[in-house]
Amino acid sequence: MTAWRVMLNKNLWNQSLYEENFATMPEVRRIAQSKGRCAMKRLPLKGDTVYFVLKGRIVMRGFVDSEGFETGTAHQAHSCNVGAVRAHAGPQEYAWVVVNQIGLSEPIRATGQRTWAKMPTV
Repeated sequence: MTAWRVMLNKNLWNQSLYEENFATMPEVRRIAQSKGRCAMKRLPLKGDTVYFVLKGRIVMRGFVDSEGFETGTAHQAHSCNVGAVRAHAGPQEYAWVVVNQIGLSEPIRATGQRTWAKMPTV
């Protein structure tokens, strides 16, 4: 199993709204997370752990619920997406992630801007 770090853009994702909806709208717990524009040699696999990072802190945790990336536009239509133009969502590739922990605020060292990357070791 691989642990992944997924970057959330503070200008394009409403984490506060997501955490509000998490308890009352169970359907938001399964997120279609965009792949982003970077080439990847290793892809996420079903069951891999995902740590979501926002403003230098791990804010939620989950696991991959698809075998690698799928093709389509599901990642472009989430109620917590902000704005109409989201360049990272342009490529029509995404992985399904089930979020099972929210409300985290764990610091993480800077690891670059790519959307998906292997979780850094301590």
